[in-house]
Amino acid sequence: MKKDIHISIRRFLFAYRYRFLVVTLLFMYSCDLLDDEVTSSRQAFIGSFEMIQNCDNNARDRYTLRITAGSSSNEVLLTGIEPFGDEIIATVTGNVLTIASQSIRLRGQTSSVNVSGSGTLTDGTSLDITFRYNFGGSVSCTTGGAKL
Repeated sequence: MKKDIHISIRRFLFAYRYRFLVVTLLFMYSCDLLDDEVTSSRQAFIGSFEMIQNCDNNARDRYTLRITAGSSSNEVLLTGIEPFGDEIIATVTGNVLTIASQSIRLRGQTSSVNVSGSGTLTDGTSLDITFRYNFGGSVSCTTGGAKL
């Protein structure tokens, strides 16, 4: 009887270790897949876009927006958006770009403004961004364009 209990406990422990190992490996593999998906979403945004921008202060600009990879797997850096002189940090989730509120220097100015906004990438080629900043009043801009 004691021997049967000992064998049953041994089988249970072996099965438990095996299940734990399988679950751990599946978890690690799924985390890697998730990271690959985030990186591929970010990759779709990386490149140059020819943009046309309209702001509610009657400013209209045409420029080339450059998007490069940031330091984390879902971060991108936007360079060239008018009227900003600094890179804008954004995050990517699927086809949505989010610009969290941040202080950015205006081109040709020593002062900074807070900017925030969001955008959408359609079919991997068409990008639309809406953002807001304060400089002598609130300014709202929409910009859209195609990947070069």
